[in-house]
Amino acid sequence: MIALAIMVIVCAILGTVSMGMMFNVADINANFDSYVANGAYWSFQKLGQYYGIGNTFMIIYAVCNMVGQLSTLVISIDAPLRILLDNEDARQFIPTKLLKKNNKGAYINGIWLVVVIVTPLILVPAMGIKSVTTFLKFLTQLNSVCMPLRYLWVFVAYIALRKAINKFPAEYRFTKNQAFAKFFGWWCFGVTAICCALGMFKGTPFEITMNIITPIILVGLGAIMPALAKRNKKSK
Repeated sequence: MIALAIMVIVCAILGTVSMGMMFNVADINANFDSYVANGAYWSFQKLGQYYGIGNTFMIIYAVCNMVGQLSTLVISIDAPLRILLDNEDARQFIPTKLLKKNNKGAYINGIWLVVVIVTPLILVPAMGIKSVTTFLKFLTQLNSVCMPLRYLWVFVAYIALRKAINKFPAEYRFTKNQAFAKFFGWWCFGVTAICCALGMFKGTPFEITMNIITPIILVGLGAIMPALAKRNKKSK
């Protein structure tokens, strides 16, 4: 795991250096929204032009990226639903209707729920942001806020587990020192929370509003599910 972490860091640094060599910083700053939305495509376009084969690399990358994104989208919806809803401890907090499976074993109503939630979160900003390039930049920014925020729950859970360390035996622990472990738990929580909060207040007033409202909506859904499950049990 340590070797993999080092590999990711090295690849990220090399990618940043290579992008810096390929593009003029002044050009990036002048067209920052376009760079965020299309930077990867520009890179492969430049690479193809360097080798004298035009847009070949860019087209290959676009096709591979489309296939990769579609497969990631399917996996990122289906796999977490299966992990969550197959767990007996978690099922008690989920409404019965969401536990319905299709003939492939997928939680079909859970997938439709994701579609219903995500559609307005995309359509509403699209109506407020007219430029496609600016819209893609906004979605990237929104993702960079919402994705790290979910790890706050992981850090809270870690701190709680360390406080109840004697109740949960484990083969591996980050450290045996309780004070050291709690310090890093709170440090990770604080840094993540601060960075996400700073990321919320970027862009136009409309974008800032969406950056604040979206996490609140998602957390609210997480709070509503157990209440609906409890009501469902009472009605039965």
